[in-house]
Amino acid sequence: MNIKLIAVDLDGTLLNDKQEVSTKTKEALQKASKMGIKIVPCSGRPFPGIKEYLDELNLKDPDQYVVAFNGALVLNSAGKPIVEELLNYSDFLFFEKIAENLQANFHIEVRDKFITLNHFINYYLSRESWLTRMPIEVSELKNISEDIKFTKAMFSGSPAEMNNIYQNLPKDVVEKYNVSTSDETLIEINSKQASKGNALKELAKKLNFKQDEVMIFGDQKNDISMFDVPGFYKVAMGNAVPEIKKRANYVTKTNNEDGIAYALRRLIFDE
Repeated sequence: MNIKLIAVDLDGTLLNDKQEVSTKTKEALQKASKMGIKIVPCSGRPFPGIKEYLDELNLKDPDQYVVAFNGALVLNSAGKPIVEELLNYSDFLFFEKIAENLQANFHIEVRDKFITLNHFINYYLSRESWLTRMPIEVSELKNISEDIKFTKAMFSGSPAEMNNIYQNLPKDVVEKYNVSTSDETLIEINSKQASKGNALKELAKKLNFKQDEVMIFGDQKNDISMFDVPGFYKVAMGNAVPEIKKRANYVTKTNNEDGIAYALRRLIFDE
């Protein structure tokens, strides 16, 4: 197997349930990196919430890359954008109206912060702020610039609230945008062109890699776009949702059982 790029989701994949990269996983990815394989964190998180793991894995070379915001941005390890697929002011107004109609907690992500019109910050957005290392800015509609460009729109709430909102989203949301979930308390909405799968295809093309030279690891529904790219070698975590496992070439152990390291030893290192 001639793999030149390994893309790894973060939550539930690279990270165990303690939000840590295990020693075995770290050692396996660093070994692959020393073999000349590019290791690309690929997450719904923003760049500030990914960079610490680049540092932990010692992936500081400017020729290393990350896929952030579910594919809205591909950046090098210094934070310079390579690929951008952003939303605009009219998208903001569209989603804000939906949030008002559904009485939903709504916010957007720009590169370095969350912006919301809600004066009540719920637990789920607070948790996202902590996980991603990004502050929350509470604003008024009149203060939102008509020139604004943002990476992702999000609804947050309890699993029951999110299920109700998902069931009641206008049909044209799914038709015009890329709607996904990274966990049951969030609904994430990107540009139709922005997805982890499209971002990785663009990155591989820029690096002159063939699609069958890309290996991916994932576990959640926002990873499906990667698992739908025909040429990628697809590894599902043992804790992955069924939609991921059924698309996989290989199912490894869970994120709490060093699943990435287990798969790399068998598929790349021939151990």
